Amino acid sequence: MWVCNSIAEYSVFNSVIKPTYMLTYESASELLHLNLQEEAELRILSEAANLRSNWRCQQGAIETSTLDTRIKVSNPEDPEPSLKLYVENQADPAMRLVFEMMILCGEAIATFGSRNDIPLPYRGQPQSDINVSEFSHLPEGPVRSFALVKVMRAAEIDFRKPARHGVLGIPGYVQFTSPIRRYLDLLAHYQVKAFLRGEPPPFTAGKLEGIAAGINENIRTVRKLCNSSLRYWILEYLRRQPKEKSYRALVLRFLKDRIAALLLLEVGFQASAWVPLGSQIGDEVLVKVEEAHPRDDILFLKEVVSE
Repeated sequence: MWVCNSIAEYSVFNSVIKPTYMLTYESASELLHLNLQEEAELRILSEAANLRSNWRCQQGAIETSTLDTRIKVSNPEDPEPSLKLYVENQADPAMRLVFEMMILCGEAIATFGSRNDIPLPYRGQPQSDINVSEFSHLPEGPVRSFALVKVMRAAEIDFRKPARHGVLGIPGYVQFTSPIRRYLDLLAHYQVKAFLRGEPPPFTAGKLEGIAAGINENIRTVRKLCNSSLRYWILEYLRRQPKEKSYRALVLRFLKDRIAALLLLEVGFQASAWVPLGSQIGDEVLVKVEEAHPRDDILFLKEVVSE
């Protein structure tokens, strides 16, 4: 329950969820747009997500939504594997709904853990050094998000008590919604479920901290490999496109003179290129792929000059 969109009441208990059908983000966003009577529950969740988002912004949350790119490689062993690119906008209604509900769950678990002295991976993120008003001249969306992320400090974890998560605009946060994907989420489930059974938590705060240290090192390695793999296949995707194809790109920032960091909107990929004289941060320009060599990690873009 909410009072002024903050959490007024909550309950935590074991449950079994049995989905009746599955929706992609695209399908869910379309249903929300159509506002069908048959999907009233989805609309209610979306309205609640919007209320929570507005409330978090009032508490100082920082908006960092951008484009999220995935690429599916169907047969990677073939000389010419099949590629399918997916670009999702984190600001779309369905993604926003899921994002807000995950944050809501994380805040509730942090409150529950704090009130019951349960050692958990409480995440906090200081933002005292970020003056959001200094970025108000930048267009909302990926351009402003890119600039804000560049100056953000890394999240910190305390295993004994919650710390304010300034970027999310909430008093405490525990990542809890992905136990099949994140090991720390799974450990948090072990801790909470033991408490619900009336048993002592299996891990002390010190033990959790030691486990997390090893996990975080592995996470950094895996993340680096995932990013390298994604970059490789995106370059391969671009290499296969017709040479005459042009791409819309947002100017994120200038690196030197007319060389700018760009976000290719159709691909959700950051690269750099010369841009037309007079271009400003936030402008949309057209570029073409001059060269793409995934094995050498090379991508050359060329501005499309208007005639």
